[in-house]
Amino acid sequence: MTIGTVKKPKAIISNTLVVFGGSNQRWLPAMESAGWLCHRCYDLRTAETLLLDIGPCIGVVDLSHDDFSIHSFSAMVNRNKQVRWIALVRDDQLTNEAIGQFIVNFCLDYFSVPIPPEQLLQTIGHQVGMLNLERQVWPQLGNFGLQGLQGSTAVMKKLRDQVKRIALSDVAVVISGESGTGKILVADAIFKASARAKQQVVRVNCETITADWMIETDSGMQCVFEAANNGVLILEEFTALTDSCQQLLYQVLAEGSYYGVDGNAISVDIRVMSITNHSLEHLSTLATLRRELYFRLNVVSLTVPPLRERSDDIIFLAEFLLLKYARQYNSVAKSLSEQAQAMLMQYPWPGNVRELICQIKRAVLLAESKCIEAEQLDIPRLVDDKLSLKKIRAESERNALLTVLENNKGQISAAARELGVSRATMYRLLNKHELIPPSRCFRQGHV
Repeated sequence: MTIGTVKKPKAIISNTLVVFGGSNQRWLPAMESAGWLCHRCYDLRTAETLLLDIGPCIGVVDLSHDDFSIHSFSAMVNRNKQVRWIALVRDDQLTNEAIGQFIVNFCLDYFSVPIPPEQLLQTIGHQVGMLNLERQVWPQLGNFGLQGLQGSTAVMKKLRDQVKRIALSDVAVVISGESGTGKILVADAIFKASARAKQQVVRVNCETITADWMIETDSGMQCVFEAANNGVLILEEFTALTDSCQQLLYQVLAEGSYYGVDGNAISVDIRVMSITNHSLEHLSTLATLRRELYFRLNVVSLTVPPLRERSDDIIFLAEFLLLKYARQYNSVAKSLSEQAQAMLMQYPWPGNVRELICQIKRAVLLAESKCIEAEQLDIPRLVDDKLSLKKIRAESERNALLTVLENNKGQISAAARELGVSRATMYRLLNKHELIPPSRCFRQGHV
C-alpha cells in the first residue's frame, strides 16, 4: 500500500519509507502526517522488487512478530545495500543470537516495541540526510531495478511499449529469447504494471516440478495453483514440462479449477506467463509440447532481443552496472577507460546481459583504481578473425561460470540462483565445461 505523496527536487532523495513485516504499525500515522511516502510489503519477493525499483531509501523491518525467516531476510538485505535499515524488536529478542547478528551487521539502529514515534521520526529523518549526502558523492545513484529493460535503442523502446500494453490485459504471455537476455525481468515488469501487482507471483522451474505441481512455500508444501490463485504464475522454460504436468496445467487453464486431495474441484484465477530460450518458430515444431496447451499459453508473445542487436546500449548498461556494483561492494571504481569501452563494444556477448553483469561485477570487485582498464576485463581477445562464434560462446560461458562460482565460494546452489538457472541446468553446464569438482568438495561446501 502506498500512502501520501511527497514532491522533492530530483537531486534530493524523497521521504520514502519501506516497511517490511508486521500488521498493525501504530507509529505509521505519525510518519504519514509528517509527509512520508510509506510502502508496505509482507513477502521477500515483493520487498526485493520494491527495493530495486525505489533505489536508495530507508527500510524499517518489524522483527517483533517472528513471522518470517531472519536468515532469508538477511540474504535479501545483503543484496540491497542501497537501503538503510532500522529494526523493530521486542526486548526479549535482543538475547537471540541470530537477531543480534542481523542488527549488528545490517541495521543502523533499532527500537524496542512499543515504538516511540518522535524518536523514530528523528532517526529516519537523519538517515535521509545521510542518503542525500551520498547522492552528492554518487550523483548517478538511483534506480537499480529492471537493468535488462533499460536502453535507448529502438528494439528496447519497442519492448518497453509492448510490456506496458500487455500488462493492462490479463492474457497469457510467452516470453522468448536467448539465455541471459532478461526474460524474467520482462515478466516481472509486466506483473508490476498489471492489476495483479499487489497479489502473489509464483515462479516455477519447469525442469524440476513434479506431476502433482506441489512446491515448498513459507506455509509448507502447497499446490502451485493454490499459491498463485488471484496472482501470477511464471513458468520458467515451460517446454521442459513432462506430459503429465502439461495435462494438469491444460485442465487448470481450460476449466479454471483443479482437484484437491479430497477430490473436490477448487476454482482458481491465475494469469500465466511462460518463459523459454526457444524461438517462437522452434516452439511451433516441438513434438513434446502439447498443441492445445501451447495455444492456451501463447495468447500474446514477446521476444527479448540479444545484446548484440542493441549494441548502442552496451556502454550505457556497463556504466549503469558499474555504478550499481561499485556502490554495493564499496569499490573505488567509477569509470571505464576508452580501451575498455572499445573492448565491450567489439565483443559479441553470447551470454547477453547476464554475461555483461558477470564481467562488470568481476571488474568492480578486483578494481584498484577509479578507472577500469581493458586488461581488467576477462573478455576473450578477438585476434583471430576466423574465431568461430561457437568457440567464443563456449569460452564466454565457461568464464561466466568460473566468475559466478568464485563469487559464491564454489557453492553450486548459490551460483545457480545468481545465474537464474535451475540446479540441474547448472550441473549440466559445469559438466559441459569440465568444472565439476571432486565429490568431497561438495560435502565440504555444503552445496
